[in-house]
Amino acid sequence: MSNLTSANEARTAPTTDFGIFYPLGYLVVAFPKQEDARQVQRDLMAGGYDQADCEFYTSEEVADAAQRNLADNKGFLARLGWSDEAVKTHLEAARQGSAFLLIYAPGDTDAARAMNVIRRVPFDFAHRYQRFTIEELT
Repeated sequence: MSNLTSANEARTAPTTDFGIFYPLGYLVVAFPKQEDARQVQRDLMAGGYDQADCEFYTSEEVADAAQRNLADNKGFLARLGWSDEAVKTHLEAARQGSAFLLIYAPGDTDAARAMNVIRRVPFDFAHRYQRFTIEELT
């Protein structure tokens, strides 16, 4: 998923953890329906988000990126954390047709605000990438 980084990625480096996708300061959210992901994106943008801070990805884009990321990073260090498991979860959801949003939410208030909008529709999962942890939000 290394191709799934914001145009503003410089402010949130690193985006990988030993080569595995790790968008620090972002939420990765999977939605069973593409129209729900698009609605959340529109709602967040109406609330002040820029498109670069709330990017939409199709299941095909995420599946391709996740497969490449996992194939390219098979070493011991890449498997130390939970990063590879999160990418595997992204891949499985993508294979089932889920659409994704990559939402910039660096702080607790940002994440809570985004989750208030996300919870309006059904979603598969929301992973919050923080320094040293990946939190699954509900």
